[in-house]
Amino acid sequence: MPPTSFLLLPLSLLSAVEGYRQRAGDTRRGIRWLDEGRSVIVRLETPDLPPWNTATQTAENIPTCLIFNFTLQDKRILLLNDVPIFPLRNAHVPPCLNARQSAITLAAFDDGTMPDFSNSPLVLLDYYREVPPSEHPNAHYNIFNTKLELDILGVGNPDRPGERLLLTDDNQRIIRVNLDELKPYQEYPYERSISELDFRLSDAVLSDRYPYYTPFSEPNTLKNCTMWSWRCSDFDQYPWYHYVYRDAFDQHGKIGSFRHMLVRRWDQMCDRLGIWQLVLMIVVGTGIFMSTICYALQRAVTRMQLRTQSLFRRRAELELERIDEAEGLLCPEGEERGDNCEVACVRTIQVNYHKPLPPVPAASSDLV
Repeated sequence: MPPTSFLLLPLSLLSAVEGYRQRAGDTRRGIRWLDEGRSVIVRLETPDLPPWNTATQTAENIPTCLIFNFTLQDKRILLLNDVPIFPLRNAHVPPCLNARQSAITLAAFDDGTMPDFSNSPLVLLDYYREVPPSEHPNAHYNIFNTKLELDILGVGNPDRPGERLLLTDDNQRIIRVNLDELKPYQEYPYERSISELDFRLSDAVLSDRYPYYTPFSEPNTLKNCTMWSWRCSDFDQYPWYHYVYRDAFDQHGKIGSFRHMLVRRWDQMCDRLGIWQLVLMIVVGTGIFMSTICYALQRAVTRMQLRTQSLFRRRAELELERIDEAEGLLCPEGEERGDNCEVACVRTIQVNYHKPLPPVPAASSDLV
């Protein structure tokens, strides 16, 4: 009788084939240009997100999608639903993204009249982003062409903060947008930064999530953020973060990081004291601290000099004692003191003002 594993092998192969889902790769269905090169609307199907009926407070069993409007403002700033996403204003604080939820079908979106989505339900987004590491403000290029990727990981209701619905279905796709620099290109030396370049939207596609972004990264599967890390970054290059979950960031940066604590304390002190009063206190405190350090260093140097002088003085005295012993001015140790061994006066480098005076010489009359 064959083992059970051999019997289950065909089932596992069928499951793997079904899991691959025979994707066709990138697609431009669900992509509609409002202004070629400047503005495009993307329809992203969300199998895990049913529409919410506000009247019955229940979820309806019909397919829905999220609507994204990518627009270049002044040919330099890329907006996603009116939120700047490139170039980044502050890489430590990822932008808070939102989208409109709609039940429009793919055929109606591609071929029908574009409806007004301003009255559609608004949802907050948790997302994974691929922003080029080369987008650092100090980076300079001859020709800058880049691609931005966006994978929607979860949604939340603005009226219910703290709630999240994770979108884990492998059938959901990833949004990819291409940006190309406009002529004239700068020549060497490249002095203009990316924020000074003009761009155009050259392409927008929907790509497969499976099997490129598996397994799905939930918040509890990411590494913990502690005070031992400066910014708790996902990778070591600018802009440092891939996974942007709403409850992991605030206006001060990544919650739990050492940088977040410093920025939050600084903002609190600025709100209480004012920026100029706080700067004045820092300058005065720094002056007092540096004065204390300089005084302590001066005392330490003075003590070191006195100690060095004392050591040299003692060494000179010992050297004089050694010379006197060598000349026989001092009695050898253990020898009894007699007429031939008088008490010698040891030479020192100090003057003794209490030495006895020499005897008065005898008068000549006394000698006769």
